[in-house]
Amino acid sequence: MNKYKGIIFDLDGTLLDTLSDLANSVNEVLAVYGYPTHTKEAYRLKIGRGFRNLIEQSMPENTDTAIIEAGLQRFLEAYDRNYCKETKPYEGIVPVLRALRRNGILLAVNSNKRDDYTRQLIKLLLPDIEFVAIYGEREGVAKKPDPQAAWEIAKQMALDTKDILYVGDSKTDMVTATNAGMNSIGVLWGFRDEKELDEHKATYIVKRPQGIYNIAVFGS
Repeated sequence: MNKYKGIIFDLDGTLLDTLSDLANSVNEVLAVYGYPTHTKEAYRLKIGRGFRNLIEQSMPENTDTAIIEAGLQRFLEAYDRNYCKETKPYEGIVPVLRALRRNGILLAVNSNKRDDYTRQLIKLLLPDIEFVAIYGEREGVAKKPDPQAAWEIAKQMALDTKDILYVGDSKTDMVTATNAGMNSIGVLWGFRDEKELDEHKATYIVKRPQGIYNIAVFGS
């Protein structure tokens, strides 16, 4: 019998490596305004709290709100061209997702990426994986680390929160799990480091996708 019956996954930095396409799209916008661009690695700490926050964090400090809003629109145009150029599932993720489903474990996605991009990327890059729910940033629903979407997914899974694992790569995901009353797995192949995951009380930390399977099925 499986240790856990359901898993909620973050998207960027957990299931999909989206770093290059996001970084290139933001840098395209910064160049338009003559602002300094950032390295791909620098974007690891800026991603995960929604597109507007990404633009605000990437522009110089105290940038006028009107420029941030205009930059966000430029970013959306750029990302619409770029979002699937280099983005791909992390190595080992797809077979683990398939194995989890074969074991009867329910899967879902909860991201702070805009809902339409979240759904489209799953459709394009994980087309044969069955998810109970795929949620990105939605109007009227609080973003992570608010637990609202996680609870919504638990209800759709018809599972108690103690039977669901929350998997992500950042403090936002670990705090979401805590707020939702779920155990969490912090993954080390994403955008943040082990220190951040540990400081925000990850229940488990794994270096490879197979670790998710081992914890979900065997509890270790």
